[in-house]
Amino acid sequence: MMEGLDVLDVYVQQWTALQTVRASNLRVDDVFVAYGSIGGAADEVDVAGYLTGLVMLPTLERDLVAQTINELLDVTGSLVDGAHYSTDDVTAGSGYSDYLRALVLSPDGYAFHVPAAGDSSTSSTTSDASPDAPGGAFHKAGDAGADAPVDDVEYEREFRRCHALYESGLLETGAEERFDRITVQARDYFGVSSASIALITEDSQIIKSVVGPIGQDLPREVALCSKTIEKDRTLVITDASTDPDYRDHPLVVDGPEVRFYAGHPVSTAGGWRIGTLCLIDDRPRAFTEDDERDLRAFAARVQVEMWVSPLH
Repeated sequence: MMEGLDVLDVYVQQWTALQTVRASNLRVDDVFVAYGSIGGAADEVDVAGYLTGLVMLPTLERDLVAQTINELLDVTGSLVDGAHYSTDDVTAGSGYSDYLRALVLSPDGYAFHVPAAGDSSTSSTTSDASPDAPGGAFHKAGDAGADAPVDDVEYEREFRRCHALYESGLLETGAEERFDRITVQARDYFGVSSASIALITEDSQIIKSVVGPIGQDLPREVALCSKTIEKDRTLVITDASTDPDYRDHPLVVDGPEVRFYAGHPVSTAGGWRIGTLCLIDDRPRAFTEDDERDLRAFAARVQVEMWVSPLH
């Protein structure tokens, strides 16, 4: 695991487990039987749901599932990367730390003169991409190390973020039912007029999934979702018509006349914020801390679908 990383994000831990099971061709029922033999308490439906990205397990059960998977890899002699544990301490005591590839989870903490581990979108070859390649409008801004100007570091970060998006393949597959299911459920759960998944390129917002009347491809400088990906937090605008930051925005005064917006970033497994899951309404709405928590849970489901897509 990455040096200094004490607690692993629960959804990243889940992703490593399901990726390992799929890549090694382990049978979920075999994992469940072995999991039960070492004291696992979750039932078969929950374990199967966890290993398909549908449900989340408590910390102890996640670690027992990871231990089970890694023991099965050991028995079968598989060379597939193992499933990660919840903390460094659990990893150290598992006996399988050598099975785990390095994870880089926070681009905001990258040293940009060093290629990021565990994310092919940040390899040194990617940074030399041709202008004719996807995302090629960006050029390497030099060796943006610790003493590089802020503009160069930001330029390099955006270059790598865009390449992570292009390498995900999500822009090439159009609308997909697996994402449409989530936007429909999110719209109905929160009772808003529209819900969408947007991908943010270097100059555009591209709608991956939308349900409802509001949500379209836009220039990046107009898209509210472009603001959302700037930070790892939920952006909430309860009444855009009275919000001093947004009351003069084109989407508020013209077109769909957006009043309510809530969006949360969705990221690659390497941590690059490439898009959002957002809720939109043409009426002002309240949005509680519990609502924010639930929106983050929906966004996490979008991320899991993004992460497993190469193995579909």
